[in-house]
Amino acid sequence: MNKSKILGLISIIIVVTIYGVSYISRDVIDNYMHATVIVGFQLTIMAVLFTIYNIVKKNNFKIEKSDIFIICLSGLFGTTFFHVLTVLSITAIGPTVSSLLFGFAAVFSLIIDIIFFKRPKTKLSIFSVIVSLIGVYILMGIDFKDLASTNFKGYSLTILSIISWVVYCFLSDKVSDKYDKTVMLNYQAIVGAVTTLPFIFVYPVSMHNLMMGKVIINLIILGVFNSTIAYFLNIYAIKNIGVTLSNLFMNFLPVVTIILSLLLYGTIPSMNQVVGGIIIIGSVLLLNKDQNNIEIIEELNN
Repeated sequence: MNKSKILGLISIIIVVTIYGVSYISRDVIDNYMHATVIVGFQLTIMAVLFTIYNIVKKNNFKIEKSDIFIICLSGLFGTTFFHVLTVLSITAIGPTVSSLLFGFAAVFSLIIDIIFFKRPKTKLSIFSVIVSLIGVYILMGIDFKDLASTNFKGYSLTILSIISWVVYCFLSDKVSDKYDKTVMLNYQAIVGAVTTLPFIFVYPVSMHNLMMGKVIINLIILGVFNSTIAYFLNIYAIKNIGVTLSNLFMNFLPVVTIILSLLLYGTIPSMNQVVGGIIIIGSVLLLNKDQNNIEIIEELNN
């Protein structure tokens, strides 16, 4: 194994670890400020850092007028809606279950791809969707005899955050080839900061809470590590080990969150949640295999 591939593997392991820690960080800060304010601070830090980076690198900030709406809309879904809904879902069902359920994002993306973008329907892809839905059903622990016992609010918030992320991915894909990725992310972060930071006037934060060590540390984790450093490391990993292997490692995000929750809070997920999460991760692995098969066939046809 060459040096670049080893560094790529190390990078993606760091990325998954940072993302796992971020679920815990959101859960910690939620005790001291509203979800919208947390996201406002996080995205403001992200916007400032990317602005500095793009200025130093002398990247071109100019975008076509026809793309302004798409970039702003993608920023709204990918930063404002996604992050706020994620924090709210963590508050409702906890970081462990929220991260486990997020594995459904890849399968939901596949469903959208098949319906709206004519992705080839294969037996394996259909099977992976069915398996994933079974995993979601088991994880949520739906009892049809006692629906009130199911935390629909928490799970609905998580599913809405997943939908927001998938919509963001498809919107970004429409214009991502035209501009430097850091410039696009810069504008999306600005949209997120502008739409969430004003909530500090609706949900004011006391200076005492804001200056607490645990709050400052976790805001740095979210704004600097999760939203900025992890992005660069992820891009580096993709270049050196490929998209498929990078995405494969991302499926182990819930494992990191579970371990951290166990070590820090002694939180142990239920058997339903563990089994459902494993099934969802398994469905994503099947989906990755299916995507590889499609890419091989397309290469042979070309």
